[in-house]
Amino acid sequence: MYNVTVVGLGLIGGSIAKAAKGFHSCTVYGVDNDASVIKKAFEDGVIANSTCTEADIKNILSASDLTVVALYPQATIDFILENQKYMKSGAVIIDVCGVKGLVVGAVEPALREDLYFVGCHPMAGREVSGYANSLGELFKNCNFIITPTHNTKRPGLETAEAFARHIGAGNLINTSPDDHDEMIAYTSQLMHAVAVALCDNTHIEKSAMYSAGSLRDCTRVAILNEDLWSELFVLNKDSLSKLIDEMCDSLTRIREAVSSSDREELKTIMRGATAAKRKFLNN
Repeated sequence: MYNVTVVGLGLIGGSIAKAAKGFHSCTVYGVDNDASVIKKAFEDGVIANSTCTEADIKNILSASDLTVVALYPQATIDFILENQKYMKSGAVIIDVCGVKGLVVGAVEPALREDLYFVGCHPMAGREVSGYANSLGELFKNCNFIITPTHNTKRPGLETAEAFARHIGAGNLINTSPDDHDEMIAYTSQLMHAVAVALCDNTHIEKSAMYSAGSLRDCTRVAILNEDLWSELFVLNKDSLSKLIDEMCDSLTRIREAVSSSDREELKTIMRGATAAKRKFLNN
């Protein structure tokens, strides 16, 4: 009997628990500090446990072959290190939070030798949160980032890759934790910061009848879980701050061209951006 445990049954964790069905004919268990979420997931047939007491957690982890931790970054570190004493020898642990350097750097050196840890990040989400909005199809064709290091053991990596494919990942990308954080700062965190900045403007209050769709598209990710995203921003502050500075430099260049009525400079900037966008679309 193969057992999978998902820790944190929010949008991502709940979706993982739903998608895990059938992986090595597993039984899925859930850990969450909200008893009503555990009850609902049990009633939905997603997890096998209807309660989540401290004793339940100990028993579940001691029988779990794969534990997927879907918590905030610091909570992920704390849960793994505080509960590793209950985990069965040979168990695989993966995390799915949005920063990897801090998590991998904290977990790997403090983990028991007989446990396998792999840092992961499925690139999927919705504009809503919580178990009630979780979907078993959330990861269909998603990019799934895996961040092995020289300490990563083959059984753990193979399990992470197999599980990613099972839940629906279309592309598996192996990279280092630091490279992950640098790229995610650009592709995800900066996009959220820009969306927040656009909404942090009084013009949005009267913009509904003046937009053909551009504003809606540019602010799609501005509805945020502020507890999670403030933590992600701060934990990846070096990469994100650098990219915000680069964005400010680009905006300054555009502003100066506009202020000086320099259409040729604006055309040059726009041609470069158009070429970069087309190249991105063709990749």
